[in-house]
Amino acid sequence: MKFLVAMDSFKGSATSMQLNQAAKAGIVEVLPDAEVVTIPIADGGEGTLEALAHALDGTWVEVETVDLLERPLRVTYFISGQTAYIESARVVGIDKIDPSPETVERATSLGLAALFRDALNRGCQELVLTLGGSGTSDGGRGLLEGLTLADRERLSQVTLRGLTDVTNPYAGPRGYAAVFGPQKGATPEQVVAMDQLAQDQVLRIKQEMGLDLQAIPGIGAAGGLGGAVVILGGALEAGYPFMAEKLGLTQVVQGADLVFTGEGRLDRQSLQGKVPIGVAQTAKAAGVPVIALGGSVEELTAFKEFFLATFSIQRQVLPLSQALETETTLANVQVLVKNIIASRYCE
Repeated sequence: MKFLVAMDSFKGSATSMQLNQAAKAGIVEVLPDAEVVTIPIADGGEGTLEALAHALDGTWVEVETVDLLERPLRVTYFISGQTAYIESARVVGIDKIDPSPETVERATSLGLAALFRDALNRGCQELVLTLGGSGTSDGGRGLLEGLTLADRERLSQVTLRGLTDVTNPYAGPRGYAAVFGPQKGATPEQVVAMDQLAQDQVLRIKQEMGLDLQAIPGIGAAGGLGGAVVILGGALEAGYPFMAEKLGLTQVVQGADLVFTGEGRLDRQSLQGKVPIGVAQTAKAAGVPVIALGGSVEELTAFKEFFLATFSIQRQVLPLSQALETETTLANVQVLVKNIIASRYCE
């Protein structure tokens, strides 16, 4: 029998690779002779570079810059061929702060400019920026301010792509301030102020460039960082299809009997192009059923279209801090997958 495991990371708990191996251990505990293929995967959020580096030949490059609170930071990005892959979460990730109204005021995407400049200096002809997992809500203004006129001129001569894991617009009720601001520590008053800045930016760019930021899906990703990508002449695209193509997921799923996927929280946001839904769509095209696992699972009728079943990995009531521990998470995944396999394939 053949099984495919393609789990996204459980943010703050376990990586894609760790979760895949835990699920594999659960499968082979019941079916020792089973073929289990694991694919580290992400959709543009944290873990994207590790997934790409697992599939592509390339080189890791280290750069000195600053994080979202402008603290000194040494960070790596990945170059394959003439393409630089830059993960925004590595520089401005929400995991680097304790979100609060103060961090909302201070957080900036400025530090990403150093990685752009380094990639250009190394002769890269394509820059791919992943936009998930950020702790910033500056509309991409920090990145724009960190690039010189010479940098922008060089960027205009290469390909710039932004990978999004959401479809939110730049401003308004579904814009980056209203939807993601509270998650990053913003008060209701700060959300109103941030959205006004976003509305002002939309008007300014429309007047100066003839470009309507509101008309581009996903531009509100990473606290509006998608806006900077577009202003710099780049294009946005959904992260999962890009990753699936790079990782060869369509080919690997062929002939599988069952697929396991998942993410930290399976909820309405999962339906906006997150890894589990993308994996399910790829598997469905190949006629393979999919089971989704999550640290927490919202019961949604819509999930029935994509998954054979959804399961929360939790086995007992625990404080959140304990439930998020890596060891606990991986043990829960292994036990759950073992029980699923035993109930499905053993009499």
